Amino acid sequence: MTRIAIDLLPLEYREQQLKGAKFLKIQTIGMAIILFMIFLASLTVALRILQSQNISQIQKNITQSEQRVSDQKSTEALLFLLKNRLATINQYIDTPSKQSQMYKLIIDLIPSSVVLSTISVDKSGEALIIAVAPDSTSVDTMINNLTDKNSNQDKIGEVSLENINSGRDGVYRLSLKVKPKI
Repeated sequence: MTRIAIDLLPLEYREQQLKGAKFLKIQTIGMAIILFMIFLASLTVALRILQSQNISQIQKNITQSEQRVSDQKSTEALLFLLKNRLATINQYIDTPSKQSQMYKLIIDLIPSSVVLSTISVDKSGEALIIAVAPDSTSVDTMINNLTDKNSNQDKIGEVSLENINSGRDGVYRLSLKVKPKI
């Protein structure tokens, strides 16, 4: 069966309906575009907020890193200073002074029978020895050891007897001045 459609409405009403339908379509498309634009705008604002948070977090991390680096600069300066001091100390440890060399040499050259009262060594290595010897043989041995180039390792340049005296007890008290070889 076929249907027969009879349109009894005037044409103007139909045109008005078509115009209304077109207007509704345009209005719907316009609203969809507006909603899409609002969505894009809110998405852009949300991304902007996220990016600004990320940027502020990164700036905070950079500031903390810069602070740590600046804190390490003072530590580095102290470390450099300590390293230089350690190098200086090692230099002094590795290179014995004239005083200590002369002191050790004199101690090695003095016979065990001679009792040392005082040994004073100045910066140039010059030494003043005050000693007590039980007999003249010990005095001779001590002076020979100090003046002999083989026994003094050619480090003593001059030995001068400043003072010597002997008491009733037969003990010799003497003072010697020892100059290093230059």
